[in-house]
Amino acid sequence: MRNQLSAELLKARSGTAFPALLLVSLLLAAVGQLGAVYAENGLAAPGAAADTTHRVLNMAGSSALFAGLFGAVLVTAEFRSGAIGRTVLHAPSRSTVVTAKLVTATAAGLVFGLLAVAAALGVGALALSARDSALVLDGRGWRVAAAAVAVCGFAGLWGAAVGWVVRHQLVAVVGLLVWGTVGQLMVLGRLPEAGRFLPEGAQHALLGDRLTFPDALPAPAGALVLAVWCAVLALVGRQLFLRRDV
Repeated sequence: MRNQLSAELLKARSGTAFPALLLVSLLLAAVGQLGAVYAENGLAAPGAAADTTHRVLNMAGSSALFAGLFGAVLVTAEFRSGAIGRTVLHAPSRSTVVTAKLVTATAAGLVFGLLAVAAALGVGALALSARDSALVLDGRGWRVAAAAVAVCGFAGLWGAAVGWVVRHQLVAVVGLLVWGTVGQLMVLGRLPEAGRFLPEGAQHALLGDRLTFPDALPAPAGALVLAVWCAVLALVGRQLFLRRDV
């Protein structure tokens, strides 16, 4: 298992998908974070700087979409190139291959989250400083930061699980993009009672983002919903991989 995991980590580091998706996610988040700071007209008011800091950190969670895309690419790239056959041939078992990729995707998602939070702190500090204000890192701010990292970790796992189920790279990537940017948002807006139990709704819950989604579950329940979704999809993907030809 250790050798298989080392091989998967090497694959994750060697390609261009990780840095490319990470860079795009940080740039898009930075645009939103700058907008959040400069849209606030009353930064001198009590609590305004703290609320703005929380919004900036909350936006680090947007990197979850790209962490999920990386997880899907990590799995489906081998099906696209045909390398999955060699991977299975040299691995102790198919289950080991699935587990190693899921662990690698989760670790990559956590890296996405950590770097997204670090970038959010940098962007927020510079933008607030330009407006004669400063970051307010209180307890809630650190909780939001930790939640953003956790959401990205779950997203990496979720994306890899989708890759095992779908296997086709274009279908997996387009599906995650469409569902993550349009599909779930439509469900959250029109069917909030159902949407709160979807991964996107659970992410809002974990981030404590009740401004965007007032019907979100409590944060612990959101974490549980995310864990259940990831576990079920990973199990389905594993079973399909064990039964399908490569």
